[in-house]
Amino acid sequence: MKDKIFYNNKGAELSALGKYDEAESCFKQALELEPWDCSREPTPCDYMIMYNIGYVLLKKGDKKEYVKWFDQAFGNAAKENKGFLALDCGLACYGVGLYEEAEKYYGLAFSFGESSAEYWNRVGVLSFVTESYEKAKECFEKAVSLEPDHADALYNLADTYDELGLPEKAAEARAKYSALAAEEE
Repeated sequence: MKDKIFYNNKGAELSALGKYDEAESCFKQALELEPWDCSREPTPCDYMIMYNIGYVLLKKGDKKEYVKWFDQAFGNAAKENKGFLALDCGLACYGVGLYEEAEKYYGLAFSFGESSAEYWNRVGVLSFVTESYEKAKECFEKAVSLEPDHADALYNLADTYDELGLPEKAAEARAKYSALAAEEE
């Protein structure tokens, strides 16, 4: 018997292959089936399927419908899941160049307690690409203060220091990044 998990996983596989129409169909089939028992972790709940539908719509270029699904997912998520879900919605919007929408979802993530190093790195990247370099610097510095070995944040911080005309600080951040990269080899 094909169940919610089957259709959700099949949709994820199809999405990864760029078969967004088929993925959307699978996710919608999953959503129509009986709800999962969300107390059995790590089984995802329906809000994740709603997010997946929004994600494939975004990838298909349907920039009007995706927000309905992201917002519906957000509305159906338990309070403890809203922060990371909003963070993922923000990243998905950022990935297709919808920077205002990404900022909206990052703001929602923060309002629900998200303030991890990864959060600050993502907000910093958004600030950097929108040429808000001072804000980007603050975000990357916050990320590194929370997680000194956050390689992406260090790399991004070095680039931001370069943009701000701070070559000594850029060199210091690059040296820390290079040391981390060497450790991973």
